[in-house]
Amino acid sequence: MKHLFAIAGLGLLAAPASAAIYTLGGPLAEGCYEAASSKYTSRFAVEGCTRALAEEGLAPADRAATLVNRGIVHMARGQEIAADTDFDAALAIDPGLADAYLNKGFLRIRTGHGRDALPLIQKGLDLGAQEKAVAVFGRGVAHEQMGNYAKAYRDFQRARELAPKWDLPATYLADYRVGGR
Repeated sequence: MKHLFAIAGLGLLAAPASAAIYTLGGPLAEGCYEAASSKYTSRFAVEGCTRALAEEGLAPADRAATLVNRGIVHMARGQEIAADTDFDAALAIDPGLADAYLNKGFLRIRTGHGRDALPLIQKGLDLGAQEKAVAVFGRGVAHEQMGNYAKAYRDFQRARELAPKWDLPATYLADYRVGGR
């Protein structure tokens, strides 16, 4: 299964972008992926994802991917409980799905709960997150929310090294001043 991360411009202390998962399950599942990767927040996007899950007879991997993608749409709509429920349902199908853990972590960051986000993001990294820079960046935001600024700084630096053309890590690093005592 091909994984793709949708990168969006974010303000300071905002959650990193979510990890949409490409699926070959059918046209509705593919539309759900497109909605998740473009952060399309219409109720029609949620309905399309729900129809894909109900009507397309998806293989387990595609079903899990579609649940993650619908969760991303829910998250973009500010529907945190529905998003978390979808991520949990995806993990019930595939407990090794790195993107489900990452998105659960990103959801915690969005709600200001970096301490809860950190183990989820780390689990996604440990399971082999496809877009390591996004995951490391998210871990940095979680550290920042917890007041662990040295660790946050290191993660933002690492994210910049992993994805030098991505400007968000540099934006966060610009707020840091490194100095000796």
